[in-house]
Amino acid sequence: MALNEQARAALEKMAGAPPVEESTVYDARQAFLGYKEFQSEPLPTRIEHLFVPGPTADLPARVYYPPGDGPFPAIVFLHGSGFVIGNLDVYDVPLRALAHATGHVVFAVNYQKAPEHPFPVPLDDCYAATRWFVDHARGLGVDPGRVGIAGDSAGGTLAAAVAVKAREEGPALAFQVLVYPPLDTDFTTESYVDEGGGYGLSREGMRWSWSHYLAGREPTALAAPLRASAHGLPPAFVALAEHDPVRSDGERYAERLAAAGVPVRVRRFAGTIHAFMLMDAVLDEYSVLLGELAAWLGDL
Repeated sequence: MALNEQARAALEKMAGAPPVEESTVYDARQAFLGYKEFQSEPLPTRIEHLFVPGPTADLPARVYYPPGDGPFPAIVFLHGSGFVIGNLDVYDVPLRALAHATGHVVFAVNYQKAPEHPFPVPLDDCYAATRWFVDHARGLGVDPGRVGIAGDSAGGTLAAAVAVKAREEGPALAFQVLVYPPLDTDFTTESYVDEGGGYGLSREGMRWSWSHYLAGREPTALAAPLRASAHGLPPAFVALAEHDPVRSDGERYAERLAAAGVPVRVRRFAGTIHAFMLMDAVLDEYSVLLGELAAWLGDL
């Protein structure tokens, strides 16, 4: 399917910005803040701001509460970043909406990023924060037996890796939600070939992100979860965009999960682009995803 009109208009608004692979890390981080211009007004939400202990530093975190009384189920959310550029401020509006739509507490952590902190530091931060949250769940009004992991883009990579690590070391996670995740460094897949340029995120942009994250290392199964065993992982919801160079990664991962007997729901949004979660004021897909995700979580 061709680009839908909303996606086409969004790309036209973003036209002219230098591609990330031609930017300095500082400039790329500043440019990422521009996504806030594509977002709706924030929903009134109770939020707790805190710091949680990581392996090498205390990590800023936020707890977003849905309406009602707990104990609540919860989502540990790892935000997108290309492993380099994102932060919680850009995700404030979509995370408020996620808590409201699903009735789940949303716990979001601002993990350290490459190139200053390459793999495994971001993953170690995310895993430590997940363990901390489950250990302290009751004090935060959360049922520790109903906590899952989620993330979008590079946050989806990290969420998948946390699920793999937690399978071996705990805690038990109730589900995983992966939104357009890059899951390996194979740049020859169908979507990298067909959707690798002209749709916002590019193949060369992903090379840039992976190169900063891996810092010259060969990816392990925890860095690139498509290389990990899928057996024994929690039920998964995988959301994808049609015109996205990393789409094939999500499709392949969903196939591997299903082959391993893991319940998996795949939702491919036709006609749209990567990062739709950050553009709810101009693209409809995130609001649709929220409704479908709420129904899926309710059936677990």
